[in-house]
Amino acid sequence: MSNRQITLLAVLCVLLLGAGLYYYYRSMTPRFDWDDSWNKNAYKETSDEPYGTQVVHRLLKDYFPEKKLVDVVDNVAEELPRDSTGAMPASYVFVGEAMFLDSTSTARLLEFVQSGHTALISSKTIPFDLMFHLYYSECDENGWDDYTRTEDSIVTLTLRQPVLSGKPVTCYFARQNKILPYNWHYIEDWFFCDSLPQQPLGYLNQHINFAEFPFGKGRFLLHTTPIAFSNFSLQRAEMRKYTEGVLSYLAPGDIYWDALSRVPEAVGRRRNNREAFSRTLDEEHPLSYILKQPALAWAWYLLVAMAGIWLFFRGKRRQRIIPVLPKNENSSYQFISTIANLHFRERNYQGLSQQNMRLFLAKIRERYNLIIPMDTTTGSLRIDGDFVQRLALTSEVPEQQIQDIFRQYAAAVQFQPTEQMAVDLYVAMEKFWKMAENR
Repeated sequence: MSNRQITLLAVLCVLLLGAGLYYYYRSMTPRFDWDDSWNKNAYKETSDEPYGTQVVHRLLKDYFPEKKLVDVVDNVAEELPRDSTGAMPASYVFVGEAMFLDSTSTARLLEFVQSGHTALISSKTIPFDLMFHLYYSECDENGWDDYTRTEDSIVTLTLRQPVLSGKPVTCYFARQNKILPYNWHYIEDWFFCDSLPQQPLGYLNQHINFAEFPFGKGRFLLHTTPIAFSNFSLQRAEMRKYTEGVLSYLAPGDIYWDALSRVPEAVGRRRNNREAFSRTLDEEHPLSYILKQPALAWAWYLLVAMAGIWLFFRGKRRQRIIPVLPKNENSSYQFISTIANLHFRERNYQGLSQQNMRLFLAKIRERYNLIIPMDTTTGSLRIDGDFVQRLALTSEVPEQQIQDIFRQYAAAVQFQPTEQMAVDLYVAMEKFWKMAENR
């Protein structure tokens, strides 16, 4: 077998091995994303994952003949139709965990419904600033506090009309086709009373999960079970029948699908918590309009940047220079060294010995907190055995070496010392400090 054939055979083996590993790991990876919590595919209209909404989105494209499905991709306030005079009633549809609308979009959606259109919102929580308009008058002073949650594995969904009247449809949450417990949401009964126009349209077990809130000439349809619109649910015939019943409440006109306002449930509830104890709506921020216009927004950012740069350089130029303070030094050692040098030049070895001893005792007082009285006139020391013993213990220098220093000093102050005696005393002191520092 030639070298070329061996090389080709080796490459073929590597390719077969790589293909086998790829097939193995691909078979081990789940084919679908079964997570309905907030991610890039949950309730997304272009996703074919179990909890995407591709099926219902395609269904709405041809739901009303000769009518169109419009995807809101830029701004709810700008893309919803404004001139509704004599126009065919349209519908606004939102499906997701939660929705976020700024004050401008909220006002535009309210105006859209008030003029005679319909808004279907299927979510696990509803913005409070929207409900303050839909539920402004309260039933028996029951303030709005969002949807209620209950945990269960399988629930039954029913509609009052026009289809499935009284006929329950099972709904459940599953992963890898395994049914798991799930948090289901519903609207409490005490939010409905005879004095107000809202009324229930559907139920989750015995709780209201679908209701109509009239507003102006139109109505809001609030649905608390968005999982019913998922691809996984709509693969079952009975759930498709249920979804058709919910969608039958839409106005027979153009449908506006809002994917732009979709946010995680935690974000929606956190925003609601900030407004839970306020019955007034947030006012429009002065910069909201400016920041929504690209040209004005860039002009504002440029103005802020230029102001920041001007303040930076102005403050840097006008700030006084902070002087550098010299480090505090103990000048007593320098003074003693200067006096000792003076005595050495004058051959005053006795005075030199006294200055060295003063420096030696000063260091002992500073480091070991031991004090020896010195006679200022004669220079003699009052030393006892207890002092030498304590100094030896603290400095770990032998007592004999310490006593030798003091004997040399006593001889230097009592007699006329020579240069060699002064040098020997200095050397003995230096030896003491080297040995003490190495301990």
